[in-house]
Amino acid sequence: METLYQSLLKYNDSKITALYFENKKYSFEQLLINVRKMVTYLKEKGIKKNDVVTIVLPNVPVTVYLFYALDAIGAIQNIVHPLTPINQIINTMQETNSKHVIVLETLYKDNKEIFEKSSNYFFFVNPMHDKSLLMRNVFYLKYKKVKEDNHLFSLDKFRKYHEANQIENRNAFEDSIYLHSGGTTGTPKVIALSDASINNLAAKVDGIIPLSIKGKSMLAVLPSFHGFGLGMGIHAPLYNHAASALMIKFNSKKVIKWINQNKVNLIIGVPLLYQKLMKDESFIKAKLTNLQYCFVGGDNVSPTLIEQFNNLMKENNSSAMLLEGYGLTETVTVCNVNTKENFKIKSVGKPLNDITVKILDESLNELKANEIGEVFIHSNTIMNGYLHDKKATENTLININGIKYVKTGDLGYLDEDGFLFLKGRMKRVFKISGINVYPSEVEKIATELESVYDASLEYFDNGKPHLVLFVIKHHNETKEENIIKDEIMKVLNEKVFKYALPSKIIFMKDFPKTNVGKIDHKAFKEEM
Repeated sequence: METLYQSLLKYNDSKITALYFENKKYSFEQLLINVRKMVTYLKEKGIKKNDVVTIVLPNVPVTVYLFYALDAIGAIQNIVHPLTPINQIINTMQETNSKHVIVLETLYKDNKEIFEKSSNYFFFVNPMHDKSLLMRNVFYLKYKKVKEDNHLFSLDKFRKYHEANQIENRNAFEDSIYLHSGGTTGTPKVIALSDASINNLAAKVDGIIPLSIKGKSMLAVLPSFHGFGLGMGIHAPLYNHAASALMIKFNSKKVIKWINQNKVNLIIGVPLLYQKLMKDESFIKAKLTNLQYCFVGGDNVSPTLIEQFNNLMKENNSSAMLLEGYGLTETVTVCNVNTKENFKIKSVGKPLNDITVKILDESLNELKANEIGEVFIHSNTIMNGYLHDKKATENTLININGIKYVKTGDLGYLDEDGFLFLKGRMKRVFKISGINVYPSEVEKIATELESVYDASLEYFDNGKPHLVLFVIKHHNETKEENIIKDEIMKVLNEKVFKYALPSKIIFMKDFPKTNVGKIDHKAFKEEM
């Protein structure tokens, strides 16, 4: 089985673009040269096979070089959010037994004393280095430049090194990537993935997109600390001889510019990304024929958003469709997805190639079509386990008739055609008077109304237990809120039982979001 680094070697001499970043582009040949220079640099600084290296970076070219260089060395990558405070970074280093960390140089100025007194090894990156010489120097006017010593290093110097000749022969099935997640039980966990699991996911692209994506480009704005961003935004396109268009932070104007320049042909994102694009009037006027595939997941997806997006594509003669999918970090990311050939609105599609999805009851009995139960997944993309948590691993990786499945904690059903329909997280099922209420069901019904842009049903148990529906109306909607409330309650009274009806509807301009753009359900408590 190939490692992550080995999977790109067949493109070693390719002049096809591998990375877009700002106004620059890098071919596969240039990418691999930089990867091997990085290998030489990191080895000289003492990083070796099986060392755990903590990565705290946004989507910049250096992040990609590190991803493959550390793999080539045989090190393990502990990837965390780039805005993580320094004390929390040190905590996750202790949790994963990491002595080396690569961070943005923005942290150095305010944490100089912590860095200098620590026994760990810190590598600093100027995020403006690959933008331009001017921006690189402007950065240093604002932030203090690191003073190097025997444990503080300027990583950007790797470019002056020669390419490594020898590459470590690692086992593709061993732990190579640590990602941090709430896990299927909701408690923080470190998920250990292998090169094999990530490569196996990238190889399934041809089951989603029937034509070769060679020479095309995928927008990579989802962060690399997230399985969706790392596995599908960065590695999957590169694995398939396509480009990854790196973006530090989502900017609709830049995305539209890249679409017009034919630098973005495929997009993956959470619903918020597409909501922002749809609100930008210049997106409607963009050269949308350059878009071919758009995938959405990671949060509840409004059917209205999908229908409006797809109608816009049709009106502009674009072949693209917004295709909803489903996955979890324990399987790297995507397990199910709608395709142009197999599409059902409100579903998250059929399983990818060589992935089996079962719906089981509490006794692990398989349920019939359209019966609601817990979603279990078998795949060659499954994690190795939760780091230092044998019990949680055993409770999540379940052996059923000799086959290992991930117990997802998600409720759903398979219809007679094999499409998966989700009903929500098992932990996000509200019990009202002993009756299960599935909030995602209420939310989808509400967002089918033309006046409703997004909705989130929340449970409050202060005093008398009750439900509140938070709503965002369409930005160009002129109806009064009281009229929209009446429309929502009318359709809900027709389609859901009384225990699922909200006692109150509250309008908001935006919903609180987590750092990966998902709805932050805990934050709604502060609104009450």
